[in-house]
Amino acid sequence: MFERYVRQTILPEVSLDGQAKINDTKILVAGAGGLASSALQFLVGAGCSNLTIYDRDIVNETNLHRQTIYNENHVGLKKVKIAKKLLTKLNSNCDIKAVTQNINAINASKIVNKHDLILDCGDNFALSYILSDVCYSLKKPLFSASAIRFDGYVGGFCEFGPSLRAVFPNLPDNIENCNTAGVFGPVVGVLGSLQAQLAINYILGLTPKPIGQMISINLKSYHFSKFRFDQANEPKKSNFKFIDLSQIKKNDVVIELRDNKEMPILKTNNTIRIPLHELMERIVEFDQNERLVFICRSGVRSWNAAKSVEDKWRNTISLIADDTNY
Repeated sequence: MFERYVRQTILPEVSLDGQAKINDTKILVAGAGGLASSALQFLVGAGCSNLTIYDRDIVNETNLHRQTIYNENHVGLKKVKIAKKLLTKLNSNCDIKAVTQNINAINASKIVNKHDLILDCGDNFALSYILSDVCYSLKKPLFSASAIRFDGYVGGFCEFGPSLRAVFPNLPDNIENCNTAGVFGPVVGVLGSLQAQLAINYILGLTPKPIGQMISINLKSYHFSKFRFDQANEPKKSNFKFIDLSQIKKNDVVIELRDNKEMPILKTNNTIRIPLHELMERIVEFDQNERLVFICRSGVRSWNAAKSVEDKWRNTISLIADDTNY
């Protein structure tokens, strides 16, 4: 079986012992989009034989320019099911599990705990922070990447190093994503490839260690940069944890930040609709001894709302990114 890997096992950093480690490591890939399209092919090609992919989405025509593992015939089909078929054809020695489900605040801990290494290949920061919080708690290595326009970064977090929150304790005031700002496919492909390389470097125990390493790229200016963040401090206050809708308690103060047009139906009986611009005036109406929960679609407005009232609220503030339909 190892004959197919001879071009990498001749590397002294790999050898047959390293190849055995690559084969045996249990890898979780969260998301089956653009980053995963590149990362998965290189992981499977390298002989990563124990892969589990989580994603509930279907292939969309607008995905195809950057999610190059799929083609026009796959539009409307479940991404993970197509990915499993294609990757199995690429390397039949690999045991690939495809789960048509997203990782969330409820299931993340149980799922992550079953794996040795986690790749964050999603396209939203809520998932990234959920995975980082869980990986940091369970001492699991997390390789996370993000792409926008011509730019992006990839880094190794958690295990015995700093978490994503240590490097990005706060979100920018205006967060954009691929849907609003656009992204070039090659940018995503490069970052996914780097995720795969960092993961393999970790498995092989190569130095410099991939945990604590950040790589940034700008493919418009052909600029690559890197830095270490081993000494980054964890935030002293990190109340803004993402939770699931089902984790709302009856005594929580739950605020829906979307208007009636965007989200006509309130998610729970104790949810109150308050636009972000009215929040500071109305926050005094509620019992600050209870947990405060903000809901929006992506989590961005919830984060901004939490930041605006964190000095006024005595108890925990939690966030919900709800991208479900009514």
